[in-house]
Amino acid sequence: MSPLFGNILVGGILILVSALSARSLWKSHKSGGTCNGDCSHCGSCHK
Repeated sequence: MSPLFGNILVGGILILVSALSARSLWKSHKSGGTCNGDCSHCGSCHK
């Protein structure tokens, strides 16, 4: 196995993990699952 193949494999895995993480954050944001700490503008803050 050449070092180039290993680098491409690790890079691909990192890109995949980053994309899945961004997708999860995006879906959470669209469903209203975010809290920015400003309770005056948030209708669903935890207490």
